[in-house]
Amino acid sequence: MPEQRKTVFISCGQYTDEEKELGKSVSELVTKTTLFEGYFAQNETTLETLSENVLRRLYESVGLIVIMHHRGKIEDRKIIRASVWIEQEVAIATLMQQILGRPLHVALFIQHGIAIEGVRQQIQLNPIEFTTNDEVIARLQEILPKWTKPLYIGDEERGKIADSVMLSIKTDNGHHRNYTIQIENHSKIDVEVRCITLWSQGEKVSKPAFRPDNANWSVPAQRPISIQFDAQEDVAQRLWQLAGYPEDVDRWTAKKLGSARQFQIKVRVVLRCEILGLEREFEDTRTVQVDFINRQITGV
Repeated sequence: MPEQRKTVFISCGQYTDEEKELGKSVSELVTKTTLFEGYFAQNETTLETLSENVLRRLYESVGLIVIMHHRGKIEDRKIIRASVWIEQEVAIATLMQQILGRPLHVALFIQHGIAIEGVRQQIQLNPIEFTTNDEVIARLQEILPKWTKPLYIGDEERGKIADSVMLSIKTDNGHHRNYTIQIENHSKIDVEVRCITLWSQGEKVSKPAFRPDNANWSVPAQRPISIQFDAQEDVAQRLWQLAGYPEDVDRWTAKKLGSARQFQIKVRVVLRCEILGLEREFEDTRTVQVDFINRQITGV
């Protein structure tokens, strides 16, 4: 099944037949000249249809085309106003961009003579003044081909991208509390590592290591990187204990144990990462070689 096209919301008056025809023409032009589908909201008469067909579609849209026509003169202030409803849609779009972090492609057309009021006084939308409806179509024919992709990624799409990310993780080396892992990103999007924890045989062998403020734990798309961190535990000592050797053995005794001071054991590296603002956990289990006497660990 082909993916549903994202929408561009057409906010245009419907007071006259000419306004309705303009809204429909703009919607068709969006569908014809972009990868998106134009959505021109018809008059809604109930709160349910308003919420379902207008507010939801506006929230899910990747673009907004606003066309403001005259809605009468306020004599005592000597100004001409536009549609109150369209002003509200502009305010909602402003909320989406500035508060919710959902930037939109925007084209704002204002019929000559309309006053700048309300939210429009506080935002930079670069309105295009027009006299006839044909001018709106002509300008959109220039603007729309530049709208080639969304300016933000929606929640559902972000989730799909995050779920598609693949990382491979292996131990490079370790010495006392210092531990180095290598992470390879097999995906086409960067990953931010926030926390690293080491496990073996179902038990933690390190405390959670969080990214220091001055460190870069970003794993670029389709590239490997190494990260060194403070495990806050002597990892070799912990692995020695989990392997079943005496907890209180000293170095001299360990030397007499012969090959027991060097052994292999599996270590599970768990990463807590951020992808497009979403948190996801990755893990990989690999065998390591432990040199207990020198407190050294090497990936196998």
